[in-house]
Amino acid sequence: MILIWLWKRLNKTGARPEVSGRLLRRFPEAEINMLLRTRILIEDRKIDSWGTCAHCDCGHDARMIQEINGKLVACCPLDPSQDVFLEPADLIRYRIEGEKLIAAIAAAGKLTGTPAVISAGLWSMGVAATGRTIFLCRSPRDVFAPGISMLLKSLAGGTPPIVVFDEIDQASGIRLRDMEIDAHEVVEILRTDGNGVEVVSFDGLLPPSDRVRLIIDRSIPSVMLDGRVLDMSVQMVAVLVLLAEQACRRDPIIKKQIIEAETGRPPNEVIRDLRKALVAPGAPASTAKELIATVHGVGYRLGLAPEAISFADEGATHKRHTIYT
Repeated sequence: MILIWLWKRLNKTGARPEVSGRLLRRFPEAEINMLLRTRILIEDRKIDSWGTCAHCDCGHDARMIQEINGKLVACCPLDPSQDVFLEPADLIRYRIEGEKLIAAIAAAGKLTGTPAVISAGLWSMGVAATGRTIFLCRSPRDVFAPGISMLLKSLAGGTPPIVVFDEIDQASGIRLRDMEIDAHEVVEILRTDGNGVEVVSFDGLLPPSDRVRLIIDRSIPSVMLDGRVLDMSVQMVAVLVLLAEQACRRDPIIKKQIIEAETGRPPNEVIRDLRKALVAPGAPASTAKELIATVHGVGYRLGLAPEAISFADEGATHKRHTIYT
């Protein structure tokens, strides 16, 4: 997703956020043109020199770009094998308009409200379909500044603020949790839609108290997923129980042989039927495959974290004593 890639660049390029045409070549031309039309990217300047080779001993700060036989070449004065062949677009530098980029990310994620800068590197993005207020932040350090955590909680309207960071180190993650801030890395807002296109989605970012997605009562038996009570056969529930219990252990993968022993049927057929039973009518096939992922050559894995699973027959305060056993 080019919008998120540009946001990462925005975080790393300081007071003059820019990106080179050469780096943009990894993305489709249509996407670049759209960013230029909306002025998220603005052509800023052209360069006439190129960086030196890594660990080069030439003593130059840069190497000049020359046109040789109709081609643009950044020539290395010591080793012709290190020459870099360039395209005209490689010489262009584009300025990243931060406010427009943030607004585009909010729109792509279908947030309501108007994004706003809170402080350097920290933005209020809007409200997700889940009703939660989303913030986008360069680094946990920006949240640790005096008064910022209280401001986020105030803007979130009494619910835990959900803050998406570029990256979170372990120590910062623990500190943010102690501050009652629900922290996520930016990779968590990227999803693949039914057409295989990477899109931005904030709807899966839920505070810890709302993260239970799958509730199973083995005594009845019954299954609720994302608030929907599922109509499932006893055999399908039994297989789902196996997957859910395994997901709460250190190794979340359940082997094909176990499923076959439980059902007396080929595991691939069982999983196919279970996937159909889990997803809502009209949901893309990719959703079902995310819920139950195939681990090729081994078995299957439930695509939910342990904290998203609850066994109702163990009580409302279930402590998941099976985790990591």
